[in-house]
Amino acid sequence: MTDAPISRRGGVALGIAGIVLIAATLRLPVGALSPLAPLIDSDIALSATALGVLGMLPPIGFAIAGLTAPAVGHRIGLERALLLAIGVMISGHLVRAAAPDFIVLVLGSLLVLLGAGFGNVLLPSAVKRFTPGSIGPMTAAYATIMATMSALPPLLAVPIADESGWRLSLATWALVVLVAVVPWVLLVVRAARSAAAAKAATARGEAADDITEPDTHRFAQLARSRTVWGITIPFTVSSISAYVTFGLLPVILQDIAGVTAAEAGSLLALFAILGMPLALVAPVLTARLRTPTPLLLTSMMLFGLGYGGLLLAPALAPVIWVAAIGLGQITFPMCLALFSLRTASATNAANVSGFVQTVGYAIAAISPLALGALHELTGSWVPSLVVLLVIVALTVPAIPLLARGDRVEDDLGGALQP
Repeated sequence: MTDAPISRRGGVALGIAGIVLIAATLRLPVGALSPLAPLIDSDIALSATALGVLGMLPPIGFAIAGLTAPAVGHRIGLERALLLAIGVMISGHLVRAAAPDFIVLVLGSLLVLLGAGFGNVLLPSAVKRFTPGSIGPMTAAYATIMATMSALPPLLAVPIADESGWRLSLATWALVVLVAVVPWVLLVVRAARSAAAAKAATARGEAADDITEPDTHRFAQLARSRTVWGITIPFTVSSISAYVTFGLLPVILQDIAGVTAAEAGSLLALFAILGMPLALVAPVLTARLRTPTPLLLTSMMLFGLGYGGLLLAPALAPVIWVAAIGLGQITFPMCLALFSLRTASATNAANVSGFVQTVGYAIAAISPLALGALHELTGSWVPSLVVLLVIVALTVPAIPLLARGDRVEDDLGGALQP
């Protein structure tokens, strides 16, 4: 490029567009299939066990992506990795739309969730790369878009299926994802030109404006960082709460609070909707606060109110209990911001994001099954609610781990080493 400043401004604009558009696709796979289960069952038998398997796939797919996405991003570059994620999501949507049997439905679902997981892991790195001076607002913007778009599949999946069948309903989301291809194709082309220019500059002995960084994807190193664990703990607690809520809360409410199935569904929708204002506010607050301690304490109190209310007086005010649990999720967008705020480079932001999401989603994947099994064993939801309260209390160690405001590199004596 002959005019580097204009090139950089154009790259930032493309990067913002790419972040926004890919963020709009990352929650579509989670809510697009479950509302169609009765319709799919007429073509592909879906037993309770089969539905349980499908319900486990999101955190499993996200955990696998957390383990692999940073390495793939290093090997092929951030822009190519996110373009690959978009392609994998499109393929997964189409595969499960055309699935002739349950196995292919599972494979297609896992494929689309892996692509979404890559986006989850690498977006904090993209924010660090393209908007390093606006991490809080940019994280808030994409987290809000993710929360907003997560409400579309439950609202539209069944009406589309009623008109055109469940297969077209599932395939429709591939078209939505396709829109995100454009900026990332342009960014891949731009990255290739930048790499070629950097190589030429290096050959001439000039200082290269090279955006690539050494591979620092080392989970063992990250596991020695107090800051990494300070982020991992609240992320894991919020992930457990989210997947237990989506998987078990409607049943719990019907069993112990005396609400109808329709009312339980409305309360679950309330839980999901509350993610929108949290996504808008939490990253900005996280960027402005010296320490996230106020957010961690607020989350613990809200979770305690919600689960404690369900335990002690479930029928008294179920709307308040569910709203408190939903607002307790403030630590999820907080952690998205911390991936970038507590690292010194885009590469390390991706690595920390991968580590945290691998651990958090792996634990969250087994939580609904474990608490459901505990209910089956005891015949009561009381032990499960007590376990959830204990899990919330485990947030406490994160407070001193994050209180000093250190970056991950500070914990490890400098930049992460390969």
